[in-house]
Amino acid sequence: MRTYLVRLGLAIFFLSFLYIIISCSGATTEIIGEWQEDNYQKGNIEKVLILGIFNKDKPLMRRNFEDGIAKAFMDDGISATPSMDKMPYDQTIDSTTFEKYFKDLDVDAVIVSRLVGVDQSRDFKSGYLYTIPYNNYYGFYDYYYAGIQYANTSGYLSENVVVVLETNIYETKNKRLIWSGISETVDPQKASDVIKSFGNELVSKLKKEGYFK
Repeated sequence: MRTYLVRLGLAIFFLSFLYIIISCSGATTEIIGEWQEDNYQKGNIEKVLILGIFNKDKPLMRRNFEDGIAKAFMDDGISATPSMDKMPYDQTIDSTTFEKYFKDLDVDAVIVSRLVGVDQSRDFKSGYLYTIPYNNYYGFYDYYYAGIQYANTSGYLSENVVVVLETNIYETKNKRLIWSGISETVDPQKASDVIKSFGNELVSKLKKEGYFK
């Protein structure tokens, strides 16, 4: 009996240790800067459109990103549609096409993300200043084109890498920017690590701050 208990104890210890190692070995994401529209009444979002800004020659990257972020929202009970389900990937997004798909989908908000940078062992927290974004609905067009230059980043990421994303949220009723943030994902091994970690952190953050209905 004593031998059985010893073996059982060792097995539990080993499994616990293994769980800790696995839990600590994945990519982690933190939102290191954010801005909120003070006059926006929270608690009204239950349907969103996900838009990832990527080079139109990299449709698979955009598809994987939007699908992954949409899954994170849907796992928390928020209806989410990847923009590639409704928008042609090779068409330049402008105010006309964007407004068209807004109306067709009847979404409450649009989640727009772009890659700001990928750096080796850079400490973004040290002295990092987050600038308040332009407070207008179509303000994302400025960084839509700015983000294209980063879209050719390799799908494989080595250790000690920091991936920085900028995300803006626009509500569709009054056509305005309501939330903007900068996130950093540390030590991803591949692009899917960034997508999963970032998606979970973003949804958790917005839920905690009361944006969802």
